[in-house]
Amino acid sequence: MKILLLEDEFLLSQAIRTFLLASGHLVDHYDNGVDVLNAIEDKEHDLYILDVNTPLIGGLECLKVIAAKYPIIPKVIISAYNDIDNISNAFELGCSDYLKKPFNLKELQIRVERLTFNNLNKAEEKQNPIVQLSERYKFDNEKNILYYDDIIQTFTKREHSLLVLFISNIGQIMTDESIQSFIWDGEYVEASTIRSLVNRVRTKLKEDLLQNIRGFGYVMKKISVA
Repeated sequence: MKILLLEDEFLLSQAIRTFLLASGHLVDHYDNGVDVLNAIEDKEHDLYILDVNTPLIGGLECLKVIAAKYPIIPKVIISAYNDIDNISNAFELGCSDYLKKPFNLKELQIRVERLTFNNLNKAEEKQNPIVQLSERYKFDNEKNILYYDDIIQTFTKREHSLLVLFISNIGQIMTDESIQSFIWDGEYVEASTIRSLVNRVRTKLKEDLLQNIRGFGYVMKKISVA
């Protein structure tokens, strides 16, 4: 996979680049936003990793341009900022995931793999609007309806929104921040409120589709269909 990395911290950029190269990816590294905007005019990448605070042009400005040019391609924002305004702004501009510095490189690898898997899923969904979640569960993307044995399943508005978020990002870890941004439009809510919403949905599901990834967030996985 071909990855574009925007990071101006030398040691961190070298660590990320070396790690991704060792994982079998090609990496184009830039330390300022001007070079990134020039680069995306000539070639497309499979994934973008952008630091927020970079020289000349910042990562969020680059994100806005990249999202407009390549809306479907995954984009990861990395930043030392952890306030809700920055996180919400990043998601509004089109980022797919948000990592707070410092982070473990293994965590970055998990996010990259999940985003790649999710992007392949979205390509499949365009060809087939029905997502088969398990032998008995299926989701109609055109109607936004979940079926169990062809019976429509009912949820509250927020529960349904959470389901749509997970089904649209199958295999990708959803952090509290991404759930908060999608469900509450960036408005701050306690982690316990998010956990309660996820638990209500898990309780209503008749199969174990939602899993808790301790320390990271939640993920929906398809159950193999015989």
